Amino acid sequence: MMRSIFGKLLISHIVVIMISSLALSLLMSYLVRGHFIDNKRRELLQKGEATVILLSPSLYSGRLPSDITMNVMSNLAGATIWLMDEQGSIIAGTPPEHWDRGGFFETDQEMMELFNGTPQSWVSETRNNRAPAIVVAVPIPDTIVPTALFLYAPILGVNRSAEGLVRLMFYSLLVGAFISVALGYITSRNLTRPIADISQAARNFAKGDFNSRTTATGNDEIGGLGRTFNSMAASLARAEQNRRDFLANVSHELKTPVASIQALAETILDGLAAKPAQQERYLQTIVGESNRINRLIRELLDMAQLEAGELSIVRQKLDIREFWEQEQDKYVSLLAAKALSLEVDIPAGLSPVWADPDRLSQVLSNLLSNAIRYAPEQSTLTLTARSVPQFLSLALTDQGPGIAPADLPHIWERFYRVDSARARDSGGTGLGLSITKKLVETMGGSITVHSVVNEGSTFSFTLPVASE
Repeated sequence: MMRSIFGKLLISHIVVIMISSLALSLLMSYLVRGHFIDNKRRELLQKGEATVILLSPSLYSGRLPSDITMNVMSNLAGATIWLMDEQGSIIAGTPPEHWDRGGFFETDQEMMELFNGTPQSWVSETRNNRAPAIVVAVPIPDTIVPTALFLYAPILGVNRSAEGLVRLMFYSLLVGAFISVALGYITSRNLTRPIADISQAARNFAKGDFNSRTTATGNDEIGGLGRTFNSMAASLARAEQNRRDFLANVSHELKTPVASIQALAETILDGLAAKPAQQERYLQTIVGESNRINRLIRELLDMAQLEAGELSIVRQKLDIREFWEQEQDKYVSLLAAKALSLEVDIPAGLSPVWADPDRLSQVLSNLLSNAIRYAPEQSTLTLTARSVPQFLSLALTDQGPGIAPADLPHIWERFYRVDSARARDSGGTGLGLSITKKLVETMGGSITVHSVVNEGSTFSFTLPVASE
């Protein structure tokens, strides 16, 4: 148990309580005993002053009180009393049998102060291991011979009273300590239980149980740790699922063209395609499938470099109008193949953008290829550019079938296709939009899509304006 947090918390709790209880007991014993002694000393001093008043008349006349008088006064004061002159001689009453002037006065100065009119009081430790006592000395003024009244009261009763109170307090502390230990046990257990739950969930997760979650989701720091763990576990589970989906998608994407190439090649080798025209058609299909595999591998490499942050991006100032004039010829044949028209609205005088020309060309190629692929024949595509605060916005609109609302959140995911069969037949890999989004974001911009089913889609992306 000592190695666990619970054990350490409980032991430290018990040790602190024991030390605190012991310290409080000693402190209370000292304070209570001192309080009782101070009260007894004041009480004895008051009784001494009252006794002096009673004895003064006879002393002023030069007569010493009788033993009977001294005994009566002693009983009234509740202490042993006697009279002593400044020479230290006992002139009336009987001091304790262990009386020794030197044992009561620590210095001659104390005795001088007494006979100069200052009452003295102290706790005197007696000989023979007897109980200590309170001694009070009260000067009697205006006597023929300087005289002082001494009162001596053992503090055994005081000690007993103090010890009784201290004992009661100690028992109270002991009960409080047991209650505190019990509460400490409960607190430590409640504190460590969610930690153990998080630890168990982490072990289950490490063993491959990606659905493992912790129930420690309270409002304290440990609950925050539990929520963070669950969030991390959910992210890792999604990452693992994405990895599995990625491998499955790559395998599927490669399987189809490889199978097609193999089948066509075997057909040619087996002599089943005897006519030259048929062989040429098969070979063109093989080349097309090879290009498709090559494009998939290239896009997979781009995706891996983008996700790892290793793709080289060399940004520079670009005039977007001049840049498009250099790019537009690439799409003439693609547009002509479907009798599409492209309307371009890029005003002169737009602020230059800060972008990588090669990556910007790749972004436009991906977006235009998608638009051309899905646009109906003889329809119109529109490319516009507009200035927005600190950015330049480019938008490409088509008149295609549009994207259903349920599909919109997923179109940026790897290998996601709105129409899988149609996209694959048209040569798409399912990586273009995912790569496009990451490229735009890497260059400091953002990309969005607005689409209406059966009306078309508009892909808009921004690029940061180059500072002057």
